[in-house]
Amino acid sequence: MNSSVRFCDNCGATNRLDAKFCYACGQPQVTYTTTNTATGLLTSAYALKQRYHILQKLGQGGFGAIYLVEDQLFNNTHRAVKEMGMRGLDADETKEAIEAFRNEATLLANLSHPNLPRIYDHFEEHGRWYLVMDYIDGETLEKRLEKTTGGALPLKEVVELGIQLCTVLGYLHSHQPPIIFRDLKPDNVMLTDDGQLYLIDFGIARFFKPGQSKDTMNLGTPGYAAPEQYGRMQTTIRSDIYSLGATLYQLCSGIHPGLTPFLQQPPELDPTVPANVALEKLIMQMLEMKEQQRPKDTGVVKQELQRVQQMQQTASIRQMVQPVQPRISTTTTSLPATPLTLEPRASIIVAQQGGGDYTSLSEAIQQAEPGTFIFLREGIYKESIILDKPIEIIANGPREQVVLEGAGSHCVVMQTSSATMRGLTIRCPEGPRGKTWRAIHITEGELFIENCDISSASSSCITILNANTNPTIRYCTIHDSAGHGIAISQNAHATIEYCDIFNHSRSGIHVTIGADPIVRHCNVYDCQLYGLLIQDLGRGTFEDCDIHHHGYAAVTVNNQSNPLLLRCQLHDNQKYGIEILQEGQGSYQDCEIFANGVDNVSITTGSTPYFYLCRIHEAQQHGIIVTDNGKGILEYCDIFANQAANVAIASGGDPQLQRDTISKGQDYGVIVTANGRGTIDNCTLIDNARGAISIEPGCAVDIKKNNFH
Repeated sequence: MNSSVRFCDNCGATNRLDAKFCYACGQPQVTYTTTNTATGLLTSAYALKQRYHILQKLGQGGFGAIYLVEDQLFNNTHRAVKEMGMRGLDADETKEAIEAFRNEATLLANLSHPNLPRIYDHFEEHGRWYLVMDYIDGETLEKRLEKTTGGALPLKEVVELGIQLCTVLGYLHSHQPPIIFRDLKPDNVMLTDDGQLYLIDFGIARFFKPGQSKDTMNLGTPGYAAPEQYGRMQTTIRSDIYSLGATLYQLCSGIHPGLTPFLQQPPELDPTVPANVALEKLIMQMLEMKEQQRPKDTGVVKQELQRVQQMQQTASIRQMVQPVQPRISTTTTSLPATPLTLEPRASIIVAQQGGGDYTSLSEAIQQAEPGTFIFLREGIYKESIILDKPIEIIANGPREQVVLEGAGSHCVVMQTSSATMRGLTIRCPEGPRGKTWRAIHITEGELFIENCDISSASSSCITILNANTNPTIRYCTIHDSAGHGIAISQNAHATIEYCDIFNHSRSGIHVTIGADPIVRHCNVYDCQLYGLLIQDLGRGTFEDCDIHHHGYAAVTVNNQSNPLLLRCQLHDNQKYGIEILQEGQGSYQDCEIFANGVDNVSITTGSTPYFYLCRIHEAQQHGIIVTDNGKGILEYCDIFANQAANVAIASGGDPQLQRDTISKGQDYGVIVTANGRGTIDNCTLIDNARGAISIEPGCAVDIKKNNFH
């Protein structure tokens, strides 16, 4: 290599070693000392790869450093960047460290699971290696243990965490060949405030290799690593089961397994509690020295943990529903002198036909103390309720047979800091002329809604208003409204997960006036107009959703709204997959947009969206149409097999097409008419029926370095 030249960090052009500026792009040339391998030195004035703006350093250790950054290509979304440390390593150790880093990047890039961070990028810059992944706002399980008395968690929480860990390990082990994590321990488990668990640090994970007698390296953490990880044989899925057992052992006993590796004694849980006996037996079986004596897979462990969880819940419910006379006490003198945290929560049974404490849900709520469980038995309760205190309403029967049907108002109004509703059917009947009611109306607090069937013949099913509002809606069926399925407005937040949302007169989800929900893994379909309607400065993050078969568009974004869509499928809508108009914005990453009745993507009237890694194909007309001064960037997209031109630009449209593949169109690859403009840079245009590009006179298109066939 010629040591008298250098390469521009910005464009890659060759310059003299003493050049102050790049002759090609004019970028200042900065000299770096390549021998310095220290990490954690980046400051907020720096942007990695001219894209990831450093906000702060989150942590540092022997592994290197972790930074919080803003991804300037994706709506300034927060990411975490892991900087690999190599200080003090010799040549062979450096090689091993780089291989481990690449292994982690390769593994994560091919995985998708709610309990795993997503990887977005990995690269080398100035002699250091970086990995860009989800930023997880939480703490490690190790940190959680440090805050607890005795270093142990409540056994109910231990079982819940164990079930989540079994789920994600089962996902890894289900790959062919199985992925063995090999370093499960509390420090490699992240917890968010809402209880979501993430498995982190895949630096030593590996694929199981049939026929291999032993691993090439002895890796793991003493106390958590199985005996076979010390080089005597190859690690298998049962090695991860050992590590999970060691982790659960620490969580319930407070004893670090590294103090006496392979010599753990039973954790001595209360033997008078059947669930404790079953949990202790399971953990000790997971810690067996011989692989064959451990549970065969995480499915077996998860099933046993769920059995333990049922035993815990049964004991808890038996305690809660013991007859108490009176049920609701207005005095404090009769309370036992024990700590409040040890007292069972009060419970009330509502039975419409009698046999409970009340026949009316409204009356039960009025009489309940904060924190009370209200068990609602089968019946059609024709009443409207106000949640004005923290309570939990739980259906005591099949969902379709426990029905709350509003009477003369919204069915449910949320007016407290927190409350829960589980397993109900909630339906709002049509009101008198001029009156519109909702099934659930949320103006404050955190309402947790799970496994409910929600409909409204009057107006929207659920309305969420105001900045101090942040409900969670999970595993619900939300359908058949006279308005929107869910309407979120006035800077409200919400988390909506694993819901079926369908057959609404307007849209499945309406986001407006600064609202900013998180929507994950939802199926939104068969609405008369829109799947998602995002307008008037609406925002939101929409991940892994299937949005299809709507009367107008899967997604319409207008009036400076700026959503983020990740890995969504938008298809089989009567007009558009995505319609962006009136200065709409947004980032659309790794989405599949196909088989829509007119155009897959329409960008008009000054809109400036960003599309990255999207697959846009098989529209009845254009793959993408940009008109009326619409702009936007489409980068690394695959645009193919659309019935008209794959990309059409007209009437002042001015998009930037960068590194896209535009192929197999039934017309031109790109057609530019009526004063259209734009940039086509480093694109591949192949196998389009009428040719790669057609440009009318008077249009201004900048064409650079493209590959034509």
